[in-house]
Amino acid sequence: MSSRFRKPNVKIDDHAQKKFAVLWGIALCGIAALALTFATLAVRGASAGGNLISVVGWQMLVGCMALAVPAALFETWEANLTQPVIIAFAYTVIMPGIVATLIWFWLVGRIGATRAATFHFLNPVFGVAIAAILLGEAVGPLDALGVLITTLGILAVQISKAQCT
Repeated sequence: MSSRFRKPNVKIDDHAQKKFAVLWGIALCGIAALALTFATLAVRGASAGGNLISVVGWQMLVGCMALAVPAALFETWEANLTQPVIIAFAYTVIMPGIVATLIWFWLVGRIGATRAATFHFLNPVFGVAIAAILLGEAVGPLDALGVLITTLGILAVQISKAQCT
């Protein structure tokens, strides 16, 4: 392992390290939300031309370029290509990469970018459901409350946009 990946010999308080990790995670979520907002607005105009494959290609290229530097700095360059890894990779390419993109453009074309964007908030709902079904994770009252709030928020946006049109 190269020296750039070794831990420094400096003692860091566990509490400070956890606090930094939480703040770093929140910052990354904020950056992701801004990127999603920008992409939603950009796709709204770009997808009107009808060349959706080109739009998706450019999105993938821009995303690849944005992630190339952090990937080169922080990721390890090894792969253990077992059958589960290959199946997981194929699933990732097909479901979110192709199927979800087609559904997304269908939604944008049918109900508009703003109303379609609210469905992104279903990601945590599906994450909780899939974790419970596939991984046996416990679903508690706070999870149920979060799902309820998310669902009501999406419903409120859909109803308000429907009344405006």
